[in-house]
Amino acid sequence: MKMKDRVKVEELLTTSDLQVQSAATAWRHIHAEYVDIVDDILATLAPSGPYAYTVLPERQEGKEIPNQRIVTTIEDIERSYRNMHRYTAVVGLRPLLEINASWYTFVSGLGRARDKLSGAEADGPVIVLFPTMGSEGITGELFWTGTQQDRMEGDPANGRWADRFAVAELHESLLDAYRKGDVDSIVEKAHPDIQTGVRDYVAQTGTLVNLHTNEDLRAYLQDFYAQYSVLSIEIITKHFDDWYFFHELRWTVEAKKGPASGSIFRYHTAEYAEVTSAGLLTAHIGHGTDQLKVS
Repeated sequence: MKMKDRVKVEELLTTSDLQVQSAATAWRHIHAEYVDIVDDILATLAPSGPYAYTVLPERQEGKEIPNQRIVTTIEDIERSYRNMHRYTAVVGLRPLLEINASWYTFVSGLGRARDKLSGAEADGPVIVLFPTMGSEGITGELFWTGTQQDRMEGDPANGRWADRFAVAELHESLLDAYRKGDVDSIVEKAHPDIQTGVRDYVAQTGTLVNLHTNEDLRAYLQDFYAQYSVLSIEIITKHFDDWYFFHELRWTVEAKKGPASGSIFRYHTAEYAEVTSAGLLTAHIGHGTDQLKVS
């Protein structure tokens, strides 16, 4: 074996070590949820933040999409777990898709829960992202369950996959808008009540923005593009279902103002989005890595 090939294999094994660790970390947390002991669940979190955790969404009068609140402190996360497990037991999560990266695990499948007061059980489609950032604990649990009954119809020529190809085409047009910084086109594809929770690269908090309307999204994007020029967005992973998409992207951006003006940064994001039959996003939630200065 040539030395350069040996280095490639070593790099591959190092990466896969992190992928295996990420998967083990996520499933250790999921299994702790089944046992239903909150202290054991909390023990699966990373020892330090920044954290990002989606609490159970709340239905608000006059709103089609439930309000998704994100908490970022260990105290709020503990409070959320104790409130949820007082009334609800997580019975199972049967994955149909699992993506393990060096810094997150993403699971899509059928979730099942039991109401502790009535004993009734119910299941439904769920997607959940567990950021780990290479730690042996999760730094967040970003959960969403489907809110839509109907799917995009798509081109009948695509047969049984028409709805998924319709989601794929929407995804492609969105990425094109993000590359161009076309805020109007992005917002046009957002439901008025879109729930957005993505890593905040404007205020650099290390955790997520917590936005609840398409106008909130517009304001955040305007601030982002005032601060950065997007040089490239490259796809690392993408997956299309009939009701959502998931992707991992590699961003390369140039700072436009401040002490770092002119500097080029690179980072990854991993995000999912639910799609309505009209081709609007009801939720856009995920996380991202720290930025690395590349020039």
